[in-house]
Amino acid sequence: MPLLESGDSSIYYETHGQGPALVLVHAISAGAGMWRAQIERFAVDHQVIVFDARGVGRSGSIRGWRKIRDRMSDDLARLLDHTGHRRAAVCGVSFGGVIAQHFAARHPDRVERLAIVDSYSDTRPLALGRALWLVSVYGGAVSNFLPPRVLARIMRQQYRRWPEAAEVLAGAVRSLRPLDAFKTRWAINLVNYLPALNRADYPVLGVVGDSSWPRSQTFMEELAAAVPRVQLVHVADSCDPTPLCRPEFFDEILAAFLEDGVLPAAW
Repeated sequence: MPLLESGDSSIYYETHGQGPALVLVHAISAGAGMWRAQIERFAVDHQVIVFDARGVGRSGSIRGWRKIRDRMSDDLARLLDHTGHRRAAVCGVSFGGVIAQHFAARHPDRVERLAIVDSYSDTRPLALGRALWLVSVYGGAVSNFLPPRVLARIMRQQYRRWPEAAEVLAGAVRSLRPLDAFKTRWAINLVNYLPALNRADYPVLGVVGDSSWPRSQTFMEELAAAVPRVQLVHVADSCDPTPLCRPEFFDEILAAFLEDGVLPAAW
């Protein structure tokens, strides 16, 4: 089992294929296993790098409460060093979108292009909707301590329209580490990556499912409005995480982005 010692933890990772690096950062607690469809599609012309973030799956625990996003993004930098890549295309979904942006803000010279999927870039409570969202996610973090069978039942119910996503996410929460998941949830809520994104010059893709939570769609639309070079694509009949709910469409969008293709506003 490949493990990379990184600071005060160890990171499980996989590499697939050869070519330019494509790093895929998973949704919260989902782990590297959520990317099976994307590994199959993109390993033909990229070296696809997937991993379990610290606190998830086969990786080590999150120690302490401070600078969790810094440590997670530095894990990614060390992983690129370890696999022999100076720069990479980085794609993150939901939680992974936050970590991908944090990595890009902290290590901008290592980003070839950036894909942000079903995520958010600025959650400062500047309006009532954002303030209410922050209250809900901070309060909802305690749900990580529910029994795994209850969490799995919730996942299957919430994602019943997308059976593959339901099974993957139900499996993920069955092996959830409650304290690590709680720390992660608290670490990623309050962010503002707009200044870093506007300073950078790498291409940025945004993807959001049209059936995602209303606030998710608003966050992604606010990102596109604030950072003019962002190409935002809406995916019909998809929820967070789109790579699991509509993998065939997501793969087409990401492939076009990696190839500098022209992307439609809706897919």
